[in-house]
Amino acid sequence: MAFPSSQDAENRLRTNTAKLTAQEVRDLMEWTHQLTIAAERRLTAELSLQNLEAVQKFERSSSNLTKWIVSLTAVLVLLTIVIAYYSFVLARAERNQSNSPSIEYTPMED
Repeated sequence: MAFPSSQDAENRLRTNTAKLTAQEVRDLMEWTHQLTIAAERRLTAELSLQNLEAVQKFERSSSNLTKWIVSLTAVLVLLTIVIAYYSFVLARAERNQSNSPSIEYTPMED
């Protein structure tokens, strides 16, 4: 435990202006019922800032993932169109080949 007493927790919040780490926030949570209003507000503000940073990080990663998914979807649509076109061309060629008169090969006898 980083804060053995409520006074240590209070001192960390009121005198030290350095940003709280995630571990410090966890350690301070057990002392919230004994903190002064000013210290509690500082803790609340730090928690709010950490939440905002987490949401912004999630938004950035979500945005990157969305770009990848849109790109992949576009590639798959293009591949589907190409495959459909080639299937149509091959079917048409097969139909044309079956409709054309065939020439039978008969070997010549000596």
